[in-house]
Amino acid sequence: MKKNTFVFALLLCWVVGSSQDTTYIDSLLAHKYQLEEDNPVVAALDSMILFYNNLAPAHTSEEFKTTQYDDSKEFSSAEIKQKLMLLDENTPFSFQANSVTEEYIRMYEKRKRSVAIFLARKETYFPIFEELLLKYKLPLELKYLPIVESALKPTAESWAGAAGLWQFMYNTGKQYGLEANSYLDLRKDPYKSTEAACKHLKKLFGIYGNWELALAAYNAGGGNVNKAIRKSGGKKSYWEIYPYLPKETRGYVPAFVAVNYMMNYAADYGISPLEPLASYSEIDTLRVANRLDLAVVSRALDISPELLTFLNPTYYHGIVPANSGELCIYLPKEKVGDFIANRTSLCETSRELHLAYEANEATQNNQGIKSQYRVRKGDYLGKIASKHNCTVSELKKWNNLRSDKLRIGQSLTVYAPIPMPIQSEVKELTAKEAEEKSQKKNEEEITEEKELPVPQNKTAAPHNYLVYKVKEGDSLVSIINQFPGLSLKELVKHNEGLDANSLTAGKELKIIQYD
Repeated sequence: MKKNTFVFALLLCWVVGSSQDTTYIDSLLAHKYQLEEDNPVVAALDSMILFYNNLAPAHTSEEFKTTQYDDSKEFSSAEIKQKLMLLDENTPFSFQANSVTEEYIRMYEKRKRSVAIFLARKETYFPIFEELLLKYKLPLELKYLPIVESALKPTAESWAGAAGLWQFMYNTGKQYGLEANSYLDLRKDPYKSTEAACKHLKKLFGIYGNWELALAAYNAGGGNVNKAIRKSGGKKSYWEIYPYLPKETRGYVPAFVAVNYMMNYAADYGISPLEPLASYSEIDTLRVANRLDLAVVSRALDISPELLTFLNPTYYHGIVPANSGELCIYLPKEKVGDFIANRTSLCETSRELHLAYEANEATQNNQGIKSQYRVRKGDYLGKIASKHNCTVSELKKWNNLRSDKLRIGQSLTVYAPIPMPIQSEVKELTAKEAEEKSQKKNEEEITEEKELPVPQNKTAAPHNYLVYKVKEGDSLVSIINQFPGLSLKELVKHNEGLDANSLTAGKELKIIQYD
């Protein structure tokens, strides 16, 4: 009897030690893990749809509903297990099929719209992730981690103060050179934060020698993982220390497994991606050493303010501060040439606009330009900015907003557009005096007026055009700043062959005027 009991005990140990089915995991965890309404992963997913629509007005709610997928499509537990086994064979991670991972997979099955968004957003960020993961010799499956961390939202901020795609805490980010101050937060820079995450993950794997524990430490900190290991009696696998981990971390690795599953098998669910806001191949990087206002860049280079804000989530209020040349901005590739040709003028205008704003803010208030706007249902920053003829960065600056979140009933301060300064005169003149002097100069430089046909890309009809005579020291940017509503694209379009090199004193330019 004792011998039979011993044999049975050995057999039981072997079964427990090797079993990977749902029954074993459930008994080990003592209770089935339930997804709760306040689960951080669920909350991040639910906020993702609103965030994406706010950044891309072209993707309206109705248009979003037409995304192709079968909302009722689900797979059985056996089918999910089989699919996970196929993934598990080709990864250093343990993609284990159990009740916890299946529940997270079911959660994503119910949020197919989120998956469609992720498939679109990966066109912007995954090439960055893959490049740096390969550089640091890390598993490519880690490219899915920011979906768990931030739902691929570069401006994401957690209740605990973590920020960016990879959700770095302030002190951890600082260790890897991710500076954060009143003007910027490099934790939100896609490239710099990804490199920091690679360094941090490589360090954690070197400590634990196990990718699931490294992920747990990335989420909860090494101290919490070490505490869970001690409480478990020295166990060294994620599922063995699972009951002793913090609540949020218990769902972290299962969510990572589920994200890998859904991103690899999205096509099996009939999910097709939305059109990306910007593909990585269409974006270029430029170093900036001087103060630069993205609102100036948007107007001068005819780039959508929403797109420019999306590409540059690092900078609070849309301002790149003066620095040593280590900061970067991201632009559509087709605009890079224009930016380089006008870099000096763009920086000078940004600096002068800053001085004008500081010097004349009180004057504008007295003129009654300031107004209040109350946020309504369906509002977002881009929509409000368009309604008030200003930029998102200006709205955030006026209201000290550090994120894109708004609440219904919130009161926002709105100003009429600030007149662009003319050269350095804003240092000595009030806004009203500068505007009157600018108008006087323009009248002196007008030599003729003619009627023109309506341009195809404008909804408003042109009244006429003016002929502007180029002065010594003029640049393309300084010229368009003298004419509200004029963009660099329009100026070049109606002045064939015009570029920075052909701009000489005395040259006559056509300036379109609209009603």
